[in-house]
Amino acid sequence: MLSKSVLTFYCALQLLVALVSCAFVQNDYNLPSSVKICQRDDSDYNSCITDAVQESWMTFVQGIPKLNVPVLDPLDVEMVENSVETNQFVGYMVVRDAKIYGLAKTKFLSVRPQFTDNRIHLEMDVEIPKVFIKGDYKSDGSVGSFNIGGKGHFNVSMVGLTATWSLDGRIENDRWIVEHLIVDPEIQGMKVYFSDLLNGDPMLNQAALTIANEYWPIIYKRMKPIVQKLSDPRLTDFVNRSVFSKVSVSKIFP
Repeated sequence: MLSKSVLTFYCALQLLVALVSCAFVQNDYNLPSSVKICQRDDSDYNSCITDAVQESWMTFVQGIPKLNVPVLDPLDVEMVENSVETNQFVGYMVVRDAKIYGLAKTKFLSVRPQFTDNRIHLEMDVEIPKVFIKGDYKSDGSVGSFNIGGKGHFNVSMVGLTATWSLDGRIENDRWIVEHLIVDPEIQGMKVYFSDLLNGDPMLNQAALTIANEYWPIIYKRMKPIVQKLSDPRLTDFVNRSVFSKVSVSKIFP
């Protein structure tokens, strides 16, 4: 149940990572003049990049059609699909036609690039006061010998979100090839609603929701490493195809 909301949240963070990366790429993309570019020889390069991303953020939130950047608040997510298997849980889930509200309030706390020979490591710390997600879902799975599943509508409210994005990769032919992209989010509060988690049994569904909303920190803590492992190759492929394969390192980090 919480895994659906966690996966959808990671999808939103995936787009955020790509768009923040685009904020560095003014030379290859004709971005609006409000998007600031920093020079690596700036006296306080990290602060310059952090300020540049924050100052440019509302430009991206409003959408940039010529760059295929959608409106980010609300952000439309067409589909998120995943299979998860652990020692006690097996599940398949699809989230469709979801909307994510709250990304406009994203605050970039720190952006920290590190350059060593032919490698780049980039970390970004962000916080988002509140995120609300709603959409449709379908799921099927089991916990031990107990079958779970259903389909319908869902919504998730999360407050006090913080996350660190870590990108690491090598430089080849003046291109940054990202090898790993790890998102490490923390949440202060969460409340979930799913119209059917247990194959049409309303009493069991309500009981499951009560348990989920009471013990969400435990469930979230157990789900996070699983979702991180699933999302790393997808996030890595996404930013390589969408951003870093198209521009040179010397233009992203002049």
